Amino acid sequence: MQHPTRHVWDFWYHFDAQARLFHIFYLNADRTLVSSGQHHFASTVGHAVTSDFNTIDWGNEDSISVVKPPPDHWANTSIWSGDVIRVKNGYLMFYTSRDRTQDDGLTQNIGVAYTDNLWSNQWQILGARIQPGFVYQPKSTDGDLTFHAWRDPFLFRQSDSQIYMLLSAKTSAGGMGRNGAIALLTIPNTDFSAAVQGEGEWHYLLPIAEPCCYAEMEVPQLYKNPQGGYELVFSTWAKYDFAPATDGKGGFQSLTLPNLNAAKEDGIRLSPSSQNFQVLRPESEGLYACRIIPELEGEMVGFDSQTGGIRRSGIKTRLISMNRNFSDLVIAV
Repeated sequence: MQHPTRHVWDFWYHFDAQARLFHIFYLNADRTLVSSGQHHFASTVGHAVTSDFNTIDWGNEDSISVVKPPPDHWANTSIWSGDVIRVKNGYLMFYTSRDRTQDDGLTQNIGVAYTDNLWSNQWQILGARIQPGFVYQPKSTDGDLTFHAWRDPFLFRQSDSQIYMLLSAKTSAGGMGRNGAIALLTIPNTDFSAAVQGEGEWHYLLPIAEPCCYAEMEVPQLYKNPQGGYELVFSTWAKYDFAPATDGKGGFQSLTLPNLNAAKEDGIRLSPSSQNFQVLRPESEGLYACRIIPELEGEMVGFDSQTGGIRRSGIKTRLISMNRNFSDLVIAV
């Protein structure tokens, strides 16, 4: 699915079950910037809809940039990948951005925006600024293979009282070029509304995955598998994949987590030779930053790394969504 005028890559979505419609939020930029790699530093968040990920309604010319932090905001650069959830009185978008005046301009933080209508092109930027801390690398390190990582939020609930968030991150103590990890944060329901306004604090847990064999682990998501365990999925480029079990193929990969409670309390530290690593879709097959779509039998859908645009893989994992129902929570705006 190609946009008529823009280069499109990472996306996230909210499924409207009543209308049977997927609201897609996607990164996009001018196509002329792709050859130099500068599209990453000019990306905006667009909104589109589809019923099947085969055809898409891209909206109008205003639809390519629906989230716009005010000029004096810390998120004064491009917007990177995020997540969208429904709350009782609207929708929240957790997004990644940076402050050009902080460090080398590549230090990432997580912000939050609100709307009461997904068809709106106007999102209200809230006060949250979730910064790296605890065991996670606070900024880029000289000599690393990639720059800083604190991005790609993914939210879920594991109990009636706690909310969790995954993030692509790096650990401060990890080996250079092997310190890619997936961070885990949590917050009680009672503190959530204040936190999105920047008035409450998330609790930082040990990484849900710190395998010591990836330079970065991007766009993490968590799903249930039919066997009763959990699948933690992520993307990595082949040049950053040093896991012996994957043969350096990169692409869309997964880790099997048989016990999520242990992961939350103690972290999971897999050895580089762990056989829990699986390559679901190697980089060579041309899809990146895939999402599992439980509403389509767990099909993998990603962006075409050669041409841009969103493409179905035809591969159905049968993975099941985590609890991502936040509709009992009211956000004060």
